[in-house]
Amino acid sequence: MKRLWIFSTLCIVALVTGILIFASDSNPFNSSDMVEKNDDTSIASQDVTPIDDTITASPDGTLDNNNDFACNLFRAIYEKKGRGKSTIVSPISVGFLLGMLHEGADGETRRQINHVLGLGWSVKEINEYFKKIMDQAPNVDPTVTVKTANSIFVVSGYSLIPQYKVDMQNYYNALADAVDYSGASIVEKINNWCKKNTDGMIQELLKKDELNSNRVMYLLNAVYFKASWTEKFDPNETRDRHFTKLDGTTVKLPMMHLKTKAAYGKNDLCKMLRLHYGNGGYSMVVMLPNEGKAIGDIIKSLSAKSMEVQLQQMRSTEVDILMPRFTTVSETYLEKALSSMGMPRAFGNLAEFPNMVQGHSDDLYVSMMKQKAKIEINEEGTKAAAVTVVEMSEKSAMPSHREYVEFHATRPFVYFIIENSTGTIYFMGTYCGEEGKQVEIQGRNDNSSNEIYSSVEQMPLFPGGEAALVKYLDSHIQYPPEAKNNNIQGRVVVQFVVDKTGNVGEVKVVRSVAKDLDKEAVRIVKSLPKFTPARQNGQAVAVWYTLPVTFKLPEKGRMIVNR
Repeated sequence: MKRLWIFSTLCIVALVTGILIFASDSNPFNSSDMVEKNDDTSIASQDVTPIDDTITASPDGTLDNNNDFACNLFRAIYEKKGRGKSTIVSPISVGFLLGMLHEGADGETRRQINHVLGLGWSVKEINEYFKKIMDQAPNVDPTVTVKTANSIFVVSGYSLIPQYKVDMQNYYNALADAVDYSGASIVEKINNWCKKNTDGMIQELLKKDELNSNRVMYLLNAVYFKASWTEKFDPNETRDRHFTKLDGTTVKLPMMHLKTKAAYGKNDLCKMLRLHYGNGGYSMVVMLPNEGKAIGDIIKSLSAKSMEVQLQQMRSTEVDILMPRFTTVSETYLEKALSSMGMPRAFGNLAEFPNMVQGHSDDLYVSMMKQKAKIEINEEGTKAAAVTVVEMSEKSAMPSHREYVEFHATRPFVYFIIENSTGTIYFMGTYCGEEGKQVEIQGRNDNSSNEIYSSVEQMPLFPGGEAALVKYLDSHIQYPPEAKNNNIQGRVVVQFVVDKTGNVGEVKVVRSVAKDLDKEAVRIVKSLPKFTPARQNGQAVAVWYTLPVTFKLPEKGRMIVNR
């Protein structure tokens, strides 16, 4: 067996889009002062214990092929999703389900799936490849938790073809479980499975109204990753610093700080940093665009070969690091992205899936393919999870040299976490500097009305950005005269949603200094007049707003608001 250098199995790739501009007393970072080499140790970073266990597979070319699939998938999702939004994607989770679909398909449908995977192997070889990943990945580093799970839920009245059932169990450890036709029953069972296999990170994947009326079966994959940094960030070094977003507006975000020796490199597009987890079996690679470049330029250039070359050119040096502490959550419907990559047949009337369900050799198609992923990055380390689902339905129901360098993530950057012996990619994403948690849903249809805007500059309702929203709110808030002479104050960040009719709906206090301020903030927001409903593609949509409010407490104790 030849050692497999993949770059796409246990690698949490999260391309993060955000402009992070750090405001400090020090001089701005000058990229021309950075060095490509500080010693001759290739791909070195913090001291780690060598890992003997590596992931292996038999077919040649796995590295380039599997990495190209990951890069192509992320690029397709990024192009469909648009600019300026944080994203987290798990290519390997999608890959597992494509492997399961590949065996069930035939003819042109199977050829297209194989083309998108880029593997070019037989059904047996592809199944063996994914089995090796499942069996070997958890043993790469005992200090890192990596779990992969697969399952099949078959609607009552349908039965799997025996050979398909046996292969799914033997190669993917996917047991077939019967489920009632009831939408509520299916959703409950699948969501509970997601919660169990992601350690609670993914609480809900499906809603009842997403299900096809002629549903037959559901294929599921879950990936869970948890690891501590080899050298942790000191929480006492974390400070709120300015994060400048793509439209030039700034917000304050918690920025972690660390000075350490790490693998570093640069090219015409970006600077790169590699930080290890645990004993060194996994690491995060961050790609920070150079001044004048953007993450879109990096995403456009991504390929297996370019990533391999850039990693090989990284050298160990002392680095001063600033990175945001953040959480990103994404929900993505994958039909359009995968169709654009070359497998549209699986989602239409011409789909060929004769090898899955007894008595249904020519009438099955993929009616939905969806992924939900989440990543949390903090001073201790990283947690990430993804769940991907495939819904199969009957077609009748279709619709330079210094002592150290600075790596201050002060503009959009790309990051990914890799299993170091193979470089396998598990997650890819983008981050744009949102405060708190962000949930971004990519719609299934062109006229999707379920998109939620997570920052003011993205809102059709207020094209002028936060300044326009503040001006609007100020015109509806009355300030008592005594507020001007009072110095007792506290800052609250309130997040609220305006529904499709323009009324203020759910209100949440994101950050506060006192409970009394929370109540007053909610009262003020709920008292706002009716908004003009925002629209996307002609459809009314719900819009989230984040509103920083400064409260002052007069001597008599009555709460008032000031900005």
